[in-house]
Amino acid sequence: MCGLDMTEEMLALAMANRDRAGATNVEFLKGYIEDIPLPASSVDVIISNCVINLAIDKPRVFAEMHRVLRAGGRIGVADVVAANDLSPADRAERGSYVGCIAGALSFQEYEEGLRQAGFEEISITSTDEPMPGIFSAIVKARKRSGIRARTALSPQLPMVQKSCC
Repeated sequence: MCGLDMTEEMLALAMANRDRAGATNVEFLKGYIEDIPLPASSVDVIISNCVINLAIDKPRVFAEMHRVLRAGGRIGVADVVAANDLSPADRAERGSYVGCIAGALSFQEYEEGLRQAGFEEISITSTDEPMPGIFSAIVKARKRSGIRARTALSPQLPMVQKSCC
C-alpha cells in the first residue's frame, strides 16, 4: 500500500499513524497528485479524500490517475462537486463561505473530465448538500481492462430484475 502527500507534516502524521497501527506493508511518497511519482500501470486502486477539487489542473490529475492505474484499476474519490447550473463565479462566491468550494467541478464537468482521461463505469453520487448547489460526493470510475466486452459468441447471463436481499 502506498500513500501520497505533498507536505512533510502530513507525511509525518501518516507515518506515525502507520507505526502506531503496526502496519508493515505501507509506504508514503512525497509528491503531487498532478505528477504521481509511480510508474505507469502500477496501481490497483486510487483513493482520494477531498483533494481533486483543490488541484488547479484537473485534466492532468485525471490523466495521472489513469496513467498509474493497471488495466481494470479503479478510483474511489470523496470530493466536493457543484450543481451543473452553478457558474465558476457562483462556486467562487460560495467558496468565500466554506473552504474547498471555489475549485469544485460540476457533476457534468467531473464526468466529462474522467471520460476524456479514459475512465469508464463512472458514477458520481451525492452524499450531502451542505449549502445550496454544493455537494459532498463519492466518485467511482474504472480504467478499461483491455479485455473485450461480451461478443456474440460469449454466453450472456440473465439479468436479475429484483433481488431477494
